[in-house]
Amino acid sequence: MSPRMSAEDRREQVIKEAIAVFARFGYEGATTAAIAERVGVSQPYLFRLFPTKKELFLAASERNMVDTLSLMRDAAGGKVGRDALEAMGEAYSDKLKTDRGWLQMQLQSYAACEDEDVQRQTRDSLQKIWNEVHSLAAGVSENEIVIFFATGMFCNVIAAVGRADGNDPQWDPILDAINRINGKEPGERC
Repeated sequence: MSPRMSAEDRREQVIKEAIAVFARFGYEGATTAAIAERVGVSQPYLFRLFPTKKELFLAASERNMVDTLSLMRDAAGGKVGRDALEAMGEAYSDKLKTDRGWLQMQLQSYAACEDEDVQRQTRDSLQKIWNEVHSLAAGVSENEIVIFFATGMFCNVIAAVGRADGNDPQWDPILDAINRINGKEPGERC
């Protein structure tokens, strides 16, 4: 017989599975029944942990953004300035290619911003990511940081509508132009 899972561990499991369901179906389309089924708990138990579907979505969205913030910090790994910015860009690009659920959850958070609470949380999370990147890339111009974020958002779109490996020939001319702007060689991809 396996030991019982603590409420905190179960809460973490619920958030993880909620990310998978919300990433696929969005805030409106996802059901708490589907999330409870993935976790192996009853809906009443799920609602003890998260009293509303909205609270669960906010927790999943926030976790996704915190994971992005951690990705940036970890990638910088003591680097500063342009070196940190390049390391963060490479890590973000790798994550786009390896974790479609993470990307989809991010996009679903943006899509759900019609709700004021989701909008506030998403805006605050993006501000935290901006502040961290700005701090880690100390000495890099603000224009370059804006281009870094714009490139990341464009790569989100390419990853969402393109091939999982990031190699979609129709985007090559645009990606080559982005590389030139970023001082990279043509041929590198999101």
